[in-house]
Amino acid sequence: MDNKTMLLILMIVLIAFIVLLAILGIVFIIALRKRAPVVKVVMAPRPDEKKQEDEPVTASAATATEEATVTEKESKPKAEPSPEPEPEPEVEPDIDEDDEEDDEDTPQYVTEGSERVRYNRSMTAKVAQLPREAKEWYSELKNELLSYEKVKDRMSWKRETFRMGRMAVARLVVRGKSLRLLVAVEPAGYNGTKYAVEDVSNVASTADTPTMYRIKNPRRVKYAKEMIAGMMKELKVFKDSHYVAQDFFLPYEGDLAFMRRGLVKRIVTGTTRTFKIEEVDNLDKPATDNGAGGNA
Repeated sequence: MDNKTMLLILMIVLIAFIVLLAILGIVFIIALRKRAPVVKVVMAPRPDEKKQEDEPVTASAATATEEATVTEKESKPKAEPSPEPEPEPEVEPDIDEDDEEDDEDTPQYVTEGSERVRYNRSMTAKVAQLPREAKEWYSELKNELLSYEKVKDRMSWKRETFRMGRMAVARLVVRGKSLRLLVAVEPAGYNGTKYAVEDVSNVASTADTPTMYRIKNPRRVKYAKEMIAGMMKELKVFKDSHYVAQDFFLPYEGDLAFMRRGLVKRIVTGTTRTFKIEEVDNLDKPATDNGAGGNA
């Protein structure tokens, strides 16, 4: 084997080695972006804590809760919801009477169609259309997160993200009529505790905040603040002594008002089907009918 052949083989091996290293580097970078590092906090239950969420509610406690809820509802004025936008009426096409009589040999067609309307709501619109108590919980949790040093928030179309530098420490999202908190803590740290969290690490958009907690009542708001405090303690982040709480309560607005501001998108999808009209002279009858007629 001459020197030129050896040199060519060495060059091919070197190029293959460089390509392999580049591929491994790209895979490593993608893996790092897919799952950002999160805080590992073990929220061990204290001996004096009781799992209040799992305890059955007694009849007397349920009656007292219902009376307190009725009193609270009577004391607070109800905001009148804006009417939902009415669907636009379908305009019938103009029909020319001269066109109704066609030649017999000309095939006739009929087209049937349907439209489906849905609304893509922004995070701002979703928060404003939450129930009144849920909007108060949203304002309380947002103030809690912003009260820590170096925490900034950014409202996107789908969610609100709270960051410290480039690290996302928490998110607030709305699904339907419920508020949810996502924190940058390993879900396994809450096993066996009163915090009934859900693991959402398999979702790419929330992989850096893999623990989700549904905010259903004032008690869960309290637990959510405890979760935030435990995470911030692990990160060695302290409260900002100069922070002043704000009122983030958003008044109710209907879809039509938000559409004018570009915060709700109306999406219309339509499907049509065309059928050929054919005249049927003789209908096929079942064989049993013919047989019955012959016997008669």
